[in-house]
Amino acid sequence: MTRHDPDEINRLIGEFTDLQEEWEKDPDAFDWSRLQALAYKGAHAYNEGCGPSFHALALDGVRHTEFHERFLTHLLHAGFDPFKLARTGSETAEIPVIDHACLADAALWNPSSARMRALLMEIARTRFEPVADEIRNSDQPAAHPLYMTVEACAESIPLDLLERISPELAREHHGEARVQSVDPIEGYLTSAETIVESNAKPYG
Repeated sequence: MTRHDPDEINRLIGEFTDLQEEWEKDPDAFDWSRLQALAYKGAHAYNEGCGPSFHALALDGVRHTEFHERFLTHLLHAGFDPFKLARTGSETAEIPVIDHACLADAALWNPSSARMRALLMEIARTRFEPVADEIRNSDQPAAHPLYMTVEACAESIPLDLLERISPELAREHHGEARVQSVDPIEGYLTSAETIVESNAKPYG
């Protein structure tokens, strides 16, 4: 299911915010199974045509921590498609259900964001490598059914793979400014480092 009642998205975001606040107060005592259950409940809450996806509201524009890393992992295990394009309104163009450019920027300094981006790149390689040459060698690459997805999510596609698909997109989205400064396999941040200020409220 891709279309959700906005009230359902509000409830999901409210539950996510409550869980994050609980984790921030006492990370060691937090029950991770509750976050996993929420991820499974909201994995397909793309909110097509009604507004931002649940995943965008939870993950975009925030300081990522272990909490967000685990949430993304659970979402992916539950079938969330980070490369899905959806409309946030009935008249708007399709956009990714999470902001890949925002994640790439955060990955420059935040180890949690870097690991999240690395996870998406693994998925991208599995998803797009089998069709890379097909897209590039087609008569009109931009008309290929997957080209729009590649273009919209380019920051989460490995540079070598993106170059195979479209050198132009590679230059545009993986320019010299994006030089990763953190190690995506670095250990989790300490509890003190992972305390975040959350002003997230239910939307509606």
